[in-house]
Parts: sequence; structure tokens; C-alpha cells
Amino acid sequence: MASPVPVAAGLADEWWYWLVVAGALLGATALSGRYRAWAARLRASAVRRRLVELPLGRSVRRQPAGFWSDLSWIALAAGVWVALAPWTWGYEDVDGAIATDVVTGGIVIALALAAIIFPSLWALVLLAGAWLVIAPWLVGYGDAHGAVGLSDTVAGVVICVVAIISLATSQRALRSGDARAIGRIRPRN
Repeated sequence: MASPVPVAAGLADEWWYWLVVAGALLGATALSGRYRAWAARLRASAVRRRLVELPLGRSVRRQPAGFWSDLSWIALAAGVWVALAPWTWGYEDVDGAIATDVVTGGIVIALALAAIIFPSLWALVLLAGAWLVIAPWLVGYGDAHGAVGLSDTVAGVVICVVAIISLATSQRALRSGDARAIGRIRPRN
């Protein structure tokens, strides 16, 4: 039986790192209202510029409905966490771990931002979150490295939950409660 590869010390061993993480989370939570307002304005602008087409007689809300109306900022924070995880936990020398985390974290960030206008992209974010749940064991860095696999799995579950909630709440962003998707890409004439 092969012995586990030793993991180098990461930022997780530094007390100041956790202080920075806590500050970043508190800051993100405090600024989430501004983010939600910006996202609502961006959606309305995309409709106004006819980048997306809404169902007949429907419009999008210009203001967020409340804290739970748009949780995409949590997916963004989780995407950043995943992309930085190799250096947080000190597993930058473990085969496959950096590529998995940096690429998947970047994909989550990009898709969560694009999903502001095209909410159906949350389905792809859901797939990325599911990949993070199983990747540590499929790629081979989950068993021997403790926090490494746990970090990716927890982040993947958080991303999946946010994606499911975001898919559901995007339906409520339409005024008059239309049951169809918030919009689709407008076909060229």
C-alpha cells in the first residue's frame, strides 16, 4: 500500500489567513445588497437592450426582492475559495489538484457572472459543483490529504445548493409569475 504523499504547509496554518478569510466573508455579506441591486440593473439593461427576450407581457424586476432573491455572490465566493484551495491547504504539489480546483473555480466564477443575464447557466454551475463533490476521489487527491477533499466537497455542496436556489428564484424574478424561463437569447432577424 502506497504511503500518502506529504502535504506542504499551506496558508491554513497561519492565523492571519483565517482573519483575512473572515473579513472577506463579512465584507461580501455586507456588500451583497449592492451586488444584488447591480445584478438586477444588469438584467433589466440586458432586456432593455434586447440581449434577451422575455415571454410576452412580462418584465424583470429592477430591484432585488430581498437577501434571498439573489445568492449568486455566494457562488462567486465559493468559486474563489476553490480556485485558491491548493495554496490554502498546501497541496500545490499533488497531481491533478491544482488543475481541478483552479479550472473548476474559474468556471464557477465565470458561469455565475454570466448567469446574471442568462439564468439557465446555473444548470452548468450545478454540474461544476457536483464535479467538486466527487473530484477529490476520482482525480485521486481526496483520501490521503484530509482537508483537501473535504474543502472541495463542502464547496461543491454549497455551489450545488446555490445553483438550485438560483434556478428556482430566477423564475420569480419575472413580474406576473410566468412559469417559463426568465429569458432566452434573442434570435437574429
